[in-house]
Amino acid sequence: MNNFQEPHSSRPEDYIPKFRQKRLDEPSFLRKLARFAGWLGAPVLQQLCALYYMWKSPFTPSRAKMIIVGALVYFLSPIDAIPDLLGPLGFSDDIAVIGLVYSQMKAYLTDDIREQARQAVARLLS
Repeated sequence: MNNFQEPHSSRPEDYIPKFRQKRLDEPSFLRKLARFAGWLGAPVLQQLCALYYMWKSPFTPSRAKMIIVGALVYFLSPIDAIPDLLGPLGFSDDIAVIGLVYSQMKAYLTDDIREQARQAVARLLS
């Protein structure tokens, strides 16, 4: 038996670094969205919220959750291809990643998730 085997995990959350896990809870996630809502715009906010709620859904397959969580962690990370501090331009890479993942995950977008996302965006923009 190999003593260097990594434990097998089937939960996408287990692959998120500990320092990022706390930022993927709903209040932290929505706070970051609220901070940049004006720069991101309603369509991007809608996609981000929908991806978040797909990730939280027990009906989304684990493989899809891993892809979604990768995109969400990329969005939350201050370290990416174009720094977010550059304003709207800084989010262009994040928006591209979110748009690509959203288009690939649409099969898991239920009416309930769509409504949760719509309500979250309405709260953010009010």
